[in-house]
Amino acid sequence: MKLVINGDDLGYTKANTYGIFQAYTDGILRSTTALVNAEFFAEALHTAQREYPGLGVGVHLTLTLGRPLTDCPSLTDPETGEFYKGRKALFSHELDYQEVYDEWKAQIDRYIAAASCLPTHLDSHHSVHDMSPEALAVSKRLAAEYDLPLRRYSRYRFVREFTGKDASKETLIRLLEENKDADIEVMCHPGWCDLELYRKSSYSTGRVQELAVLCDEDVIRYIRDHGIELCHY
Repeated sequence: MKLVINGDDLGYTKANTYGIFQAYTDGILRSTTALVNAEFFAEALHTAQREYPGLGVGVHLTLTLGRPLTDCPSLTDPETGEFYKGRKALFSHELDYQEVYDEWKAQIDRYIAAASCLPTHLDSHHSVHDMSPEALAVSKRLAAEYDLPLRRYSRYRFVREFTGKDASKETLIRLLEENKDADIEVMCHPGWCDLELYRKSSYSTGRVQELAVLCDEDVIRYIRDHGIELCHY
């Protein structure tokens, strides 16, 4: 069994980013995806490449957080110039999917320019990459153009139940038991929580709980005893 534990939101804030790094050094996380339009992206990527070369880094495509990299009026609030906040607000508007393509391509290209290599894979913030048939068509097009795996459409079965109140070691071990004959990806959001993250994110202290589980000795022992291979894309 191959297991991808992917920590979403690398670069969102310093605190959540260094929590992801701790989940790699002290726990079972081996994969993450970066928000390339976030203020902390460049430093987060530089640190990952310099200090954690075994950590796979992909691109966390976004349409619901921060400022875009391109001119995309159908995707942004005209009062703030930022993306509409959340999937409900975004998809309540008529989207120009050429703008979606251009914006996501710009995000991938920013990663490549900063990293001097391709990302390991693609996924998305708030799962917008397949929230509509049109969005899925765009994300699959980009995955094919860059020859990258895409969350939920790759060799790894996607497992989503490890989050929020269900982010416990019992839940994680149960998911591993239920999928022991498959190669899977478990999405997670580990992190430290400081004042900046607490103010920015509705999911703040829960990230610390996830981090604790990913570094839990019982979880690490289960992985070792069952011969599970920790990997990234």
